[in-house]
Amino acid sequence: MRNRIGTTRRGLAATAAVALVTTAALAAGTGTASAQPSGSTPAFDSLTGASHPDWMASLPDGLGLGALSVPGTHDTLAIHGGLAPWAYEAQEDHGDGAATLDAQLNAGIRAIDIRVRVVNGGTAFAIHHTDVYQNANFDDVLTHARAFLVAHPGETILMNLHGECDADTAEGGSGTASIGHCADDPASTTTADRVRILQSYLARYPGLFYAPTVTGTSTAALPTLGQVRGHIVLTTFSGPVGEIYPGYGLTRLTTGNWGSYVENDWTQCDTGTKWSEARANIAAASADTSGALFTTYLSANCSPFGAGPAAVAGGSWFTTGVDQLALNDLGAVGSPLTRTGVVLMDYPGYALIGAVLSRDGVSG
Repeated sequence: MRNRIGTTRRGLAATAAVALVTTAALAAGTGTASAQPSGSTPAFDSLTGASHPDWMASLPDGLGLGALSVPGTHDTLAIHGGLAPWAYEAQEDHGDGAATLDAQLNAGIRAIDIRVRVVNGGTAFAIHHTDVYQNANFDDVLTHARAFLVAHPGETILMNLHGECDADTAEGGSGTASIGHCADDPASTTTADRVRILQSYLARYPGLFYAPTVTGTSTAALPTLGQVRGHIVLTTFSGPVGEIYPGYGLTRLTTGNWGSYVENDWTQCDTGTKWSEARANIAAASADTSGALFTTYLSANCSPFGAGPAAVAGGSWFTTGVDQLALNDLGAVGSPLTRTGVVLMDYPGYALIGAVLSRDGVSG
């Protein structure tokens, strides 16, 4: 089963009360419990074990994005879980305010998955995982991404931007947040409102995004690496129930037969089956000769009655986690998987990131 990139997870979590005070303080209750893993391996929960801040810089300008193997994170800033952290936390916690993004980018992550809630009376985006605020705002994401790209101008960042709140009246909801469902402020927020807010950020961060992906009127063909160095490439901009907002992103991932390139079976929590599905998409990327940009999610979440993100990624005493299964395969000598496309992971380890990058000729 292949699902659109913007599909949102729904797990068990306690309702987080959001107190919106000013644009600079978009605070929300996140609870005090934590489900950060207590152990790590080279495949899992150890992304800072190696550093790759400039891995794209040595690659040819003429290389198409579809020819790359790109490590990424699913729900990139999901480091807080309210009162049910096992259901919500999906990434190593390296700090609030997008400090966690800094750690990921320095480790070699170049594809990010940003989930937003409309806040402050329809004027700004805050980072959420459903009803849980992640102690970061979209300004934090853009400020940290810009600083990284200024310091490392040979790199690019691929961003999937997703409206997270499906409790809005415009989405058929009640207009009130509940367990696993957030409501925007205002709860009558529409597609046009989210587009307007994104446009306000584009005006305040001129030149940060690769311009053809944020025109608002047309989507972009797959660019070359030389065209996008120093910029964020908006791959998709989607709404709370997966609707794709036209005029934004990459044509190959927003129109036509997108399911030919994207694997996101996020409810498959049998780790062997999950890796089998993911591997099939990676194999398709490896065999592709058209230059298409394939995207594969290693993440899944079956809370509350099944495995949460950490258990799927890291495994348990009786299962091998998807991250380890991926490393076993991608790290094998003579692996036939010569290219991976974009691989979005929960709790990636340094060796798994390195195994993806090895397809680009990056070592270490």
